[in-house]
Amino acid sequence: MEDKLSWTFSGNSALKLNIRHLWLLGTWKLGESRLFKMQSTVAFGLSIWSTVECVLAVYFIWGDLEQTTLVLLITFTCGAGVVKMFIFVTTGRRYDSLTLRLDALLSLQTGPCSEDPALPAIADWSRRKASRLTMGLLLFMLSQSMVWYFVPLIAHPEERSLPFVQHPWDDGGLFGLAYGVQCLSAAYVSQISFGVDCLFAAVMILVATQLEILGQRLVNLRNGRRVAGRREKEQLARKTGESMYDDLRLCVETHQEILRFMTQLQDTMSPMAMTQFAVSVVIVCMALFQATFSEDISAVLKCVLFLPIPTGQVYLYCWAANNVTEQAEAVSAAAYSCNWVDASERFKQSMRIILSRSQKPLVLRAGRLYPINREAFLSLVNASYSYYTLLSQMNDR
Repeated sequence: MEDKLSWTFSGNSALKLNIRHLWLLGTWKLGESRLFKMQSTVAFGLSIWSTVECVLAVYFIWGDLEQTTLVLLITFTCGAGVVKMFIFVTTGRRYDSLTLRLDALLSLQTGPCSEDPALPAIADWSRRKASRLTMGLLLFMLSQSMVWYFVPLIAHPEERSLPFVQHPWDDGGLFGLAYGVQCLSAAYVSQISFGVDCLFAAVMILVATQLEILGQRLVNLRNGRRVAGRREKEQLARKTGESMYDDLRLCVETHQEILRFMTQLQDTMSPMAMTQFAVSVVIVCMALFQATFSEDISAVLKCVLFLPIPTGQVYLYCWAANNVTEQAEAVSAAAYSCNWVDASERFKQSMRIILSRSQKPLVLRAGRLYPINREAFLSLVNASYSYYTLLSQMNDR
């Protein structure tokens, strides 16, 4: 699709909350406006500031394992957000196309859903679930940022400590400005990073529901009621057979359209997921190290409360992608469960198409290499713990 998203169109999209949240942060462009240019300038300015600040902090404290791991934790978290924002902005047309195609995909089953009252309820529930998940996670991320904002003021008010990284190169003359900019940049970068993750999670929730609806449509394929008369039976069988074939043909077309959309989703999501997976392994490792070995109680508190963030971002991808895989596999079982035994040969031939394709696992991959599923989540957690063990051994020496 060549069309770009507009503010008006976003109001009717299933991803309305995700789109407008990223627009507010200066990341998702919805037409030309001075306001968005100002928002985008602020976002890039804060991203550059936080990146330079973290790199300088690492340079000045290099050699102190405890302090270095704390600053690197923040650096990798910030870096992931900056990289994801850069990828999003430079490939913005992909996200416009993905959204337009998703809304077209959702409308594809509107007609069949109107024939079964249970199907619209499933579709509406998935939209509410995607919106509530997005809102809940974004608010949770903001609440975690608040902990980092205020802990230094409460734990060590006399030391004039900054919330994220300290300034060994500064005499503290710009303490108030540095404090405010760190808080603002952290809010921007973290919300952009989490906003992108929630966007893909919402897309996968909606796609999984479309597969669920498709499976229910296949299960509902029936030959019609039984009749006593032979001629009446033959006429009804011919009529219902044609109707069944037409319904199945629409199901096959819908299934193929979903598979084509998944290819586009794979291409769009792959670099984002790979970035988050790689960075989260390092962040979890360093947060565990700080929570275990740091002598600063405020650092321990911040890291313990922060641990759900990187693990949650990885689990969000793995959980949503695994649901898509499971619903895709369920399509095969649903097709086999329909009343195909008494159907026409033409119907059976078409049924083979959807059966053979749905039996092939539909697995999304990060970086086109790493499968995104629940097993991947466990392997990443194990990798983080392995790196944490290595850091612990280095610290003991």
